[in-house]
Amino acid sequence: MNHNTITAILLLAVITSCSCQKKTTSGKDIPQAPVSILPKDTTWQLDSARSDEFVSLDANKWSHDPLWYTTTEDLAFNPANTEVDSGLANLIIKKEPYNGMQYTAGCMKSKFEIGGDSYTEIRAKMVNSPANVCAAIWLGDEPVDANNPNIEIDIQETKDPINAPHRVNSSLLTWPKPGNGNTVPGSKLFYISKGLDLDFHLYGLERRNGKLSFYLDGINYWVWDASATPEFVTQLRPLILSLEGHAGTPVADYLPASCQIDWVRVYHVK
Repeated sequence: MNHNTITAILLLAVITSCSCQKKTTSGKDIPQAPVSILPKDTTWQLDSARSDEFVSLDANKWSHDPLWYTTTEDLAFNPANTEVDSGLANLIIKKEPYNGMQYTAGCMKSKFEIGGDSYTEIRAKMVNSPANVCAAIWLGDEPVDANNPNIEIDIQETKDPINAPHRVNSSLLTWPKPGNGNTVPGSKLFYISKGLDLDFHLYGLERRNGKLSFYLDGINYWVWDASATPEFVTQLRPLILSLEGHAGTPVADYLPASCQIDWVRVYHVK
């Protein structure tokens, strides 16, 4: 075997050993950061004060305390279940007794608020589907009289992760006060070929020109006209990343597990 052949074989081995993932010292797979995919019909500017690459858990931008509801079905929010490690925010689900429940969950609520003329992008990987846990990416807050109609925008919820791990579930809600319950003026299901727990995806929401536009990996899968309730476009709301009980009881054999967030990026029209 001549020198050129040996060199070619060694080069091929190096290329083959590389992948789109990198390893930390703990052995975790960390995604190489691709570029954002922004709506193309305007010029966007990154709002760094409302964005996070998760170098650390920034207490100026996030709370990881329980939400205004401290439990969700079989889960109880525990601040210890939210951590940032090696460039990823992790929302962790565990089988353990806490606050009257048998499972604990992580959540994050932004201390900044997002309004209109914005594009919000979250790069995330859903919880391993056999664990049967709902991971949620949403804009919302505790309903109060001053913020009627108290809009909620669910960008993504894995409500049936075992049977439909490849489904994006987006919905719109209002929580009018005084009164009980909510309204659901719109919802959309969008399917891809593989489970959303198998890789990271870009979840995007554009709030502009009286409309909501929802994106997955740059694909605009839903446009909703907000003329009947313009607050869906204009109302300031924090971003919430949480594990919820909407899928039913988790499967303990697959726990602990986590939803991983690579980044949150908020853009405004330039």
